Amino acid sequence: MKLTKVAVMAALAATVTGAAFATPQTQFKQGQFQIDAGAYFPKADAGTAKFIDGNNINSGTFDTKSKANFTGGLTYGITDRLGIQYQYTGLKTKSKDDVGKTTGQMNEANLIYSLNKNFAVYGGWAGIKNKISSDDSYDKTNNIAQAGLIAKAPIGHVVEVFGKAGIGTKNTTTWEAGLGAKITPDLDIAGGYRYINTKLWDKGDHWDDSSVRFAEDKNISYKGWFTTLSYRFGGHSEAAPAPVAVKQPAYVPAPAVAQEKKDYYVDSIHFATNSYVPLPSQTPNLDLMVNTAKEYPNDTMILVGNTDNVGSPAYNETLSKERVENVYNYAINHGIPASQLQATYRGENDPAETNATAAGRAANRRVDVWVNR
Repeated sequence: MKLTKVAVMAALAATVTGAAFATPQTQFKQGQFQIDAGAYFPKADAGTAKFIDGNNINSGTFDTKSKANFTGGLTYGITDRLGIQYQYTGLKTKSKDDVGKTTGQMNEANLIYSLNKNFAVYGGWAGIKNKISSDDSYDKTNNIAQAGLIAKAPIGHVVEVFGKAGIGTKNTTTWEAGLGAKITPDLDIAGGYRYINTKLWDKGDHWDDSSVRFAEDKNISYKGWFTTLSYRFGGHSEAAPAPVAVKQPAYVPAPAVAQEKKDYYVDSIHFATNSYVPLPSQTPNLDLMVNTAKEYPNDTMILVGNTDNVGSPAYNETLSKERVENVYNYAINHGIPASQLQATYRGENDPAETNATAAGRAANRRVDVWVNR
């Protein structure tokens, strides 16, 4: 076998990777889809490869040049904490010094579980077609079990930094890091760098049906820049009732002897910046809302969404609607009938405290809960 064949074969192993997901999600919305589409520009680096041909031990080094590939996927929110993801990544590279190129691809499926707004874990399967083109061709498919961690943190109102790291069978390790930016509440763009290191072959394996065998275990890296667009649609938010004027619920005419109902404040549920998922610390407040509704089953629960003043008024109006719809669905999922709930949103127009301080803005990122009785 030619030295170039070994080098090209080594380059192909770089196609083996763990989960690679554009703008990795750490939060979900039940019933919502996210579509990702973009480009990945990988190149392979195999280092020095050794092989045995008869009684001779030969070696050579190899790398390839980067090439644009399509990468994309689809994620579905099974619940507000659990999502299922399919991802496709093209793994083609250009020949360097006429020694061959890779022409593989990867398909993968993962379950992703949200720990909180900043962290999620994932696990699943990757099917990687390792294929090279040179004087001869080499074609092998690997099946990989994988698991990993996703982390995100906001930088201001519309930009966030993210990282992702995973491990898998076949000595596979992966990581990626980058920045994402929101264009609209449902559309964002991301870019970063992705690195994969994985097993190419085991000592003693043969090149297809030839007598050439490999003199040692071998790993290879596959690395490059990527950029993606992500768009979200659907979800359970459509189930929420149409907004009405805050604190002005519709009243059913009552007998003249009946006492007029009034709104009574229950509590407020708070959120992080640019998030429609309540903070983990707000579970007791959510449960208080549910228990109050069950205690007064004949009275209406009024949910009012609010934001701070960071961002445009139109963006904040949408965000306040998403927050109140999330709380609305929490109540539904915990046994409160829709007929007992009334939802509205105020955007940044009804601050509880000043927006001039961090503490004041935190107080304004809320859903107020009232009972009309």
